[in-house]
Amino acid sequence: MTDFDHAVINVLGRMDEAAEQYARLGFTLTPRGYHTLGSINHLAVFRDSYLELLGYAPGERDKRAEMWVHPAGLTGLAFRTGNAASLHDDLQRDGVAVEQYRDFSRPVTIDGQERNASFRTFQVDRRDVDNGRIFFCQHNTPELIWRPEWQSHANGATGIAAFTIISNDPNRLSALLKRVPGIYTDGTMRAGRTTLRVFHPSQMPDLCSGVSLLPDLAGGAMRMVALDLFTESLDVTNACLDARGVPYLRERTSLSIAPDAALGLVLRFIEYA
Repeated sequence: MTDFDHAVINVLGRMDEAAEQYARLGFTLTPRGYHTLGSINHLAVFRDSYLELLGYAPGERDKRAEMWVHPAGLTGLAFRTGNAASLHDDLQRDGVAVEQYRDFSRPVTIDGQERNASFRTFQVDRRDVDNGRIFFCQHNTPELIWRPEWQSHANGATGIAAFTIISNDPNRLSALLKRVPGIYTDGTMRAGRTTLRVFHPSQMPDLCSGVSLLPDLAGGAMRMVALDLFTESLDVTNACLDARGVPYLRERTSLSIAPDAALGLVLRFIEYA
């Protein structure tokens, strides 16, 4: 089975601003990480997934330059795999165009001791994905990511409920996602607890009614535009954002933060049963 692993928010060279804003939104962020590939990050870690702020340090845009051609906002849909090499070969045999996997790491300090969190990842051919990446992540050291001290958030967030993409050809993109082994497709697409939603851009205003300045296709055929987050209580989320002066839209079953406050995507909190 292939579960949802994490969502990537591209912040380009604005990591300080992004980290400050997501802390203001009520997320507990991990210390800044420095990948051996050259990028930097902060994570908001949940029970079984995480949200990643990804960017580059001042003067280092040339490192992983292929990443920074994507617009700011949601640019990464990552599935979890226990064996990236095997899944890579399986997808290739099934006719899915994928790029070669690669290994990398970043230092993590745990209880005063430096350790290396290491990963093996590969992505769907970039020619088939606009404005971002669909990729697969093997965690060699998951115990260095899912740490209790990073999993409690003032806004009540506990996981990623849904990942939304807009596309000029939703059927084609949905067909690609359904070829990932383990994606549940009985009426809806799901990877573990996370629903995968693909819509035509004309449907976005209905999905995010009342939210202003919705993300558009940014010149591509598709774009990742919204995350739904599980929260233990909308009242907890509401109170957190009120205390921090963050604007939001509260409806009966959800609470939404517009792209100007969420750095390029719609963040929507929903209460789980």
